[in-house]
Amino acid sequence: MIYIIFTPLILKTLEVSLLQKMVSFKELVARTKQHFRFSKHELIGLIVGVLVTGFIFSFKEWGIEELDVAFGLKNLLIVTLAAGVSLFGTVSCQKLYALSCGYRADFKVWWVGIVVALVLGFISIGNITLVLAGSIGLSFMVRQRLGEFRYGATMEQQGIASLWGILGALIVAALFRIGSYFSPGTLFFEKGLMISLILAICLVLPLPRMEGLRLFFSSRGLYFVSVVIVVLSTLLLLFGGGWGLLLGIIIGLVAGAIAILYGSEI
Repeated sequence: MIYIIFTPLILKTLEVSLLQKMVSFKELVARTKQHFRFSKHELIGLIVGVLVTGFIFSFKEWGIEELDVAFGLKNLLIVTLAAGVSLFGTVSCQKLYALSCGYRADFKVWWVGIVVALVLGFISIGNITLVLAGSIGLSFMVRQRLGEFRYGATMEQQGIASLWGILGALIVAALFRIGSYFSPGTLFFEKGLMISLILAICLVLPLPRMEGLRLFFSSRGLYFVSVVIVVLSTLLLLFGGGWGLLLGIIIGLVAGAIAILYGSEI
C-alpha cells in the first residue's frame, strides 16, 4: 500500500515544480558547465557541516566493548565520507534547479544549528543526531533572467528551490538504500541512508535557517505535501524490503528524470 501512495505524491510534487518555467536540457547543461560551482565560503560551511555530521553519527562507532582508536578513526572517516555525499548531493540538486530558472543558489551555513547539533550529540552520547548545517539563498542572474516575469526571485520559485533540497536529500537516501540492498551491513550505505533521511526531516522543519520555513510561507499546500512525502519516504526506505522496494525506488528515480526532461523547453 505504501508504494501506491508514495509514487503519486512524488509525481504530483514534480508536476507542481515543473509549473515553474524551465530552460531546455541543452541550455541547462551549458549553464551547469559555466556556472555550477561552490564558492570558498560555501565550501568552508559545507566542510564544517560534513565534519560535524560525520562526528555525530560516528559517536557510537568507536568500539564494541571498549574504546578502539584505530577502529573509531576508520569508522569516522567512512561516516564523514557518507555525510559529504549526502550534503553535497542535496545542495547540488538545489543548485541545478536554480540554474534552470536563472538563479544562483548559494549555500549559507547555519553556525548556531551546527553548534546545537554538536551539543545535543554530546549530551545524548550520540542518541540524538541532527543535521542542521544550513540552507541555500537565491540570487538572480541578470543574463538568464532577461525577459522573465518579475525580474527577481518569486516566493513560488524560492519555495520550489527549498523543496528540491528536501527531494535531493531523499534522492540521495534512495541511492544509499539501493547500495545497502546489494551490500547489506555496509557502514557507508547504512550511515549514509540515516544521514540523508534525518537531513530531509530537519530541512522540512520550519526552523529559522532551514528550507521548511521558506517553503511554509511560499505554499501551505506544497509544504504539507512535502511533509507527507518525507514521512512516507522514511517509512518506505527504513522498513520496506525486497524487490518491491528496489523497483519502487528505481521507478521513482526514472520518473523524476523523465519529468524533468519532459518539463524543460526543448
